[in-house]
Amino acid sequence: MAAFAYWSPALWHLHETGYGDWRVFHHQWEAARVALLRYGEFPLWDPWHCGGVFLFGDPQAQIYSPLYVALLPFGTTVGLKLFVILHAAAGFGGAYLLARREFRLERIPASLSALVWAGSGFFAWHLSGGHAAFAPFYLAPLIVLAFRASLLSWRASALLAGLMLLTLLEGGVYPFPLFVLLLVFEACVALLSSVDGARLRTRIWRVLRAGALSGGLTLLAGGFRLLPILHTMQQYPRPTPGDDALSLRELLAMFVDASHEYRFGHTFVWGEYGTYIGALAFGLAALGLLICFVPRGRDAANRGRILAGCALFLGFTLGAGGALYPWTLLHHLPVWDSLRVPSRFVVLGSLYLALAAGLALDRVMRGLARRPGWLRRTATPLGLLTLGLVAAQLYVGNAAQIDRWRGAPLPEIDESASYRVVPASRYGEWQSFPAKNLGNAGCYTGMEGYHTARGLWVGPNLARARHGRVRSSELTSSTLTAQVELRRPGEVTFDQTWAPGWQTNIGEVAPGPRGLLSVRRVPEGSHELRLRYRPMELVPASWLLGCGLLAMLVVGLWPRRKRSARTGESSAGAGTA
Repeated sequence: MAAFAYWSPALWHLHETGYGDWRVFHHQWEAARVALLRYGEFPLWDPWHCGGVFLFGDPQAQIYSPLYVALLPFGTTVGLKLFVILHAAAGFGGAYLLARREFRLERIPASLSALVWAGSGFFAWHLSGGHAAFAPFYLAPLIVLAFRASLLSWRASALLAGLMLLTLLEGGVYPFPLFVLLLVFEACVALLSSVDGARLRTRIWRVLRAGALSGGLTLLAGGFRLLPILHTMQQYPRPTPGDDALSLRELLAMFVDASHEYRFGHTFVWGEYGTYIGALAFGLAALGLLICFVPRGRDAANRGRILAGCALFLGFTLGAGGALYPWTLLHHLPVWDSLRVPSRFVVLGSLYLALAAGLALDRVMRGLARRPGWLRRTATPLGLLTLGLVAAQLYVGNAAQIDRWRGAPLPEIDESASYRVVPASRYGEWQSFPAKNLGNAGCYTGMEGYHTARGLWVGPNLARARHGRVRSSELTSSTLTAQVELRRPGEVTFDQTWAPGWQTNIGEVAPGPRGLLSVRRVPEGSHELRLRYRPMELVPASWLLGCGLLAMLVVGLWPRRKRSARTGESSAGAGTA
C-alpha cells in the first residue's frame, strides 16, 4: 500500500509516457513486445533503433526478466509503471523486515526506517527520470536478509543467488556491482560480530560457505547475462574519469533540500544527487548515529553496523575528494572503473541512515514506555505522529518529481506496416518506432562507441545488390530475407547496422561499406538470401542459465537434516551450520 501511495502520481496519467531516459526503456520494452507478439521471435535484435542494434548484449536490457513477461499483457507504459511499483513494494517490505529481524526495532520505528529509505528522493529522482535499471536497488534489504539467512542455512544461498540473478536480468548495471560491495561489507560485519552465538572459526566457515555457494550459483545462472554483457564491454569499453566530488555541505543538501538548482557546478545535474528525506527524518538519523556511538547493550554490534554502513557508503558518495577516498580507490578496479557517478552510492548509505532514524525513534519510544503515568501512554501516539509527519514530508517533497509522466501514449502495434527507414529528423518519435515498424539513423545508448552505419539509406528498400538486383526483401525482429538475382558473384548490402552475430544461408556476413550489414561472395543466379541474428553467446549462456536454475532448485529444496530427539545430533543430510 505504501508503494502504491508513493508512486500514485505516476498513475494519474496512466497511459502517458515518461521523460528523459524513459524513452530508452519504453522503446526497448516495445521492441521486445513487437518481437514476441507480432513475429513470435525471442527478442535478440532491435531493427528500430540505431539502424539496428543488439538487445541481447545490452547491459541495461530488462526484457529477459520474468517480471517483463508477467507484465507484458498490460502493455509497455502501464507495465513499466507496475514494474516500478512492485519493486517499491519489495523495498518497503524488505526494509521493514530488515529493521525488525536484524536490528530488532519495534513496528513503528521499523516502519519509519522503511519509509525513509524506500520513500527517499533517490528513487523519486532516478526512476521518474527514466533510470529504470535502478529499480533493482529496491531489492537491497532483501539481499541483506538473504545473506544473513545463508549464514545460518546454506539452502538460503539459493534465495540470495536468485535475487542477484534477478538484478542482472533487470539490467542492473549499477545495482549488481554495488550489491557485491554491500555483500562484502555485510560479510565483514558477520566476521566481526557473533551470528547466532557462533565462534570465530564457525563464523569464518559460514561466510566462506555462503559466499562460495551463492556466488557460484549467481555466476552460473547469471552467465546468461554476464557472457553477453562482458562481450559488449570488451567491444565497447566505457572507461570514465570518475572525478566528481561532493563536499559535506552538499551531501547534507542531498537529504534535506526538496528543491535545488538543477545545474550547480558539478559534472551532473541535481537529478543525480537528490535524495530528499526531509529535515525531521534526517534529524532522527543524526540522533540515531549519536546513539550508535554508545557501544553497549544487546544491540551493540548492530549499532556499529549502522555506523560503519553510513561511513563506508556515504564515503563512496563523496566521490573523488582525494587519493585515499573510497571512490578513488574503487575506481581503479575492473568493472567499477566504468561507473561514472559516485553519488549513486547514496542509495546504500541512506539505507543505514534510515535504520539510524528508526533506531532513534525506537529508543525514544522505549524510554517513554518505561516512564510512569501519562508519559508511558504517549509513546505510541508520538511514534505514529512522527511516522505521519515524515510520510507527509516525503510525499510533498518528492511527488513533484514522480508526477512527470506527460509524454504521448504509445500506439498500438501496426500488424500491416512494412519496415522502412525514415529520416533522422523524425528521431523524436523513436518510442513509437517498433509499433509503427520504422527504422532511423538516430542512436542513443549507454554503450560507448556503438554508432549507426553511416551508409544507412531512407526508404522501404531493405537490400541492394552489387552486380544484380533485389526482387523483394523483408525484415522481422531478428531475421532478414531477400530474393536476389545476380549476373555474377557479388555482394548484397542491407539497410541495417552491422554487428557480430548475423548468420546467413549463402555467402559470408561481413561489415559492408560505411558500416552496413553485408553478405559477400554470393554466387551468381537467383537466390533466397536468409539472415538471422544469433549471437555466439546465446547457446552457452542459455545452458548456463538452465544449469544454474536447476542448481538453485536443488540447493533450495535440499531436505533439512534430521536431528535425533535423544541426542540432538544430526542423523542425516547437511543443513544449517
